[in-house]
Amino acid sequence: MMKTFIILLLAVIFVFFPSGTTAEDIPLETAVQKGMERAAALRNRLLDERVKGLEKKNATTRKYFSVDSGASYLFKSDRMHISFPGMSVTAGAKHNYDLNLSVRQPIFTGNILDRSVKVSALQLAIARSQTALEKNEIAALVKSSYFNYRLLGSKKRSLETFTRGLTLHLENLENLYKEELVRKTDLLETRRKLREQEIAIEELSQLMVSEKIGFEKLCGLDIDTIETGYSEAVDNFEGVFREFKSSHPVLEALSNRLAVLSTRGKMVKGEYLPQVAGFAELHYGRPGIDFFKNEWGVYFQGGVSFSLRLFDWGRKTRELTVLDYESRKVVNERDDFVLEVKKRLKQLFGSLRSVEKRMSMVSGLVELADEDVRLKEGLYREQQVSNLDYLDALAMKERYESMKDELKMQYELIKTTINRVSGKCLKEEQ
Repeated sequence: MMKTFIILLLAVIFVFFPSGTTAEDIPLETAVQKGMERAAALRNRLLDERVKGLEKKNATTRKYFSVDSGASYLFKSDRMHISFPGMSVTAGAKHNYDLNLSVRQPIFTGNILDRSVKVSALQLAIARSQTALEKNEIAALVKSSYFNYRLLGSKKRSLETFTRGLTLHLENLENLYKEELVRKTDLLETRRKLREQEIAIEELSQLMVSEKIGFEKLCGLDIDTIETGYSEAVDNFEGVFREFKSSHPVLEALSNRLAVLSTRGKMVKGEYLPQVAGFAELHYGRPGIDFFKNEWGVYFQGGVSFSLRLFDWGRKTRELTVLDYESRKVVNERDDFVLEVKKRLKQLFGSLRSVEKRMSMVSGLVELADEDVRLKEGLYREQQVSNLDYLDALAMKERYESMKDELKMQYELIKTTINRVSGKCLKEEQ
């Protein structure tokens, strides 16, 4: 009855999870999202965005009227005396007090205030591009760690398979040695080879532990709970490069930096246009308007102010020249970045094609090595080849199988690097 129950349970597991994936498997994109939430650098980028957003609001409010208040006290050692024929009048006061409320409204500033708002908006866009770049880097780190762990696991499983084969072979040799059908050197060679593989497995285990710890630090998840079938998607070189030039965060930030410098140049020119502002002031002071009464009084005054800069020893020309130099530097930086990424992408796509060819070649080598092992095993039993020849055949088969799995992971890592370089390591919906 118990055996029947176990068989039914295994059948249910096989039906519902045929690919070996368990219900607890977590999508890699979820790990990427968790990595975003944990990254302090990204949180700081988001705070930078908030700062730039507030600076933009401040720049916008500078176009509106401002209200100020003030108070003053002034002491004069003497007062004004006015003499008429047969009469003398004293005006003003030694002690002067004033309380005021003033409103000031910019009317025309050479478009400086409007362009200041534009600069702030561009700075906010630059901050958002930096945030997007940080997200891309985090996604690449999480995915690279995932594929590195899978690569190490693949190597380890291959070595473990090889070790199990060696162990069975060693057990067979020990039985044959007891019957004096093989030499002791055959036993020693096999044991040495087995110990070497066990050491290699232990080294891989330690590397996997380190990678596992690193992955958990990145996203807070156990890498063994992540889906195993994830594959990175990439377009061809032309599509990737076209997408890179149209939307890479660094290029967007550089374009906005150029726009900032251009706008600041216009602001410099705007400083040499007429500056016009209106103002209104409400005063309560002693003396008020009437100096002769020397009493507290309320009065209002308002008007329009006008200013125009006429001469500044060539400052305008120098400032515009500096901005022009800065713009050239940004253009040079942009052009160099595009050339560097283009070169890098060409190298990566070349590596991708090379890995594809090697994967095809290695598949054929695995088949040949498997056939060679079967042949050498038979010849060894017939004592036509040495034990060392048989062990070499086993090792070669393991090497090719390991190479095949390693190339698969290298293929995924290269695709991840391509998306990282092109700025598309993060899915759009995130």
